[in-house]
Amino acid sequence: MSHLQDAKLLVRKFYAELDAATSEASADVLKKHVAEAYRWRGSFPFNELYGAESVASSFWAPLKDAFGRTQRREDIFFASHNRLDGGETTWVCSMGHILGHFHKPWIDIQPHHKMAFLRYCDFNRVEHGKIQESALHIDVMSILLQLGSRVIPEATGVVTMTPGPQPHDGLLFDEHPASEGEKTLDVIERMIGRLIGSGVKTTMADLAADWTEDMLWWGPTGIGASYTYQGYLKGHTTPFEDGLEFIRHNGHIVRLGEGSYGGFFGYPSMTMRSKGGYMGLTSSGDTTADMRIVDLYRRDGDKLAENWIFIDHLWFLKQLGVDLIERHRALTAPVQEFLR
Repeated sequence: MSHLQDAKLLVRKFYAELDAATSEASADVLKKHVAEAYRWRGSFPFNELYGAESVASSFWAPLKDAFGRTQRREDIFFASHNRLDGGETTWVCSMGHILGHFHKPWIDIQPHHKMAFLRYCDFNRVEHGKIQESALHIDVMSILLQLGSRVIPEATGVVTMTPGPQPHDGLLFDEHPASEGEKTLDVIERMIGRLIGSGVKTTMADLAADWTEDMLWWGPTGIGASYTYQGYLKGHTTPFEDGLEFIRHNGHIVRLGEGSYGGFFGYPSMTMRSKGGYMGLTSSGDTTADMRIVDLYRRDGDKLAENWIFIDHLWFLKQLGVDLIERHRALTAPVQEFLR
């Protein structure tokens, strides 16, 4: 069995035990599977944490306490050596939703006592039989949207339950030829180079060079999903580029590819300046803000067919003086006080 397959099995075992664990037992599961110097990169308001106890007490235990018995609804799973460090490190990537019954407060958000879906993408570096570091990106704004919160602006794309890949072949539990993953990364990097080289400006010609005509762009809450070149330009590219000025690309921590699937994350990926009106929430000014971004892709031939994107919008907006969790709390506080 290859090193990549060993890493996959370790992460799958970790997930199975963590998903089945109670809030009280989550720390024991982490201690069993992660290294002593474990580093965890999370979305706002969790940010960076170190060690099993800290990650369990700050993230997993409160989540499980609020959402009760959870299910991992996984749509994409693959492993790869990291191209950015010459293949020295091995990473396992998982994407999907964590399903639960939102019945207790979580990060100062009051529950609606219904089933809820927390969209996630998780990267785990495996070495010496342990998970050495993780990057868990979650779409907290999607929970606010499911609550019907009035602080979430109308999206320029379509807001819907984010599905997995169209061919339903995203769970790469078995081993795949290394050459196919290399092809996927080559196409991804061709597109990245074109995008960054243009200062994050996208034209129809750019899309035709790198994407299939029936491309699907599954964006984060606040932006939404878009379909085909025309839909992508209207639903994401134009409002994104009109609302923000690209300052610099800060690089990625990993770039992975296995089979027809690949992706990367940066922490942060880009630095932007608001030109006013981004998501209807920001104003113009000299303040710059960093974006933590995840992109996962499905390749079809020599082009990209689907893209799943996570942007830590709560953290990005917080840097620009917009705290959506606090705004939501302020709006719902009178109701909660009345219900007491």
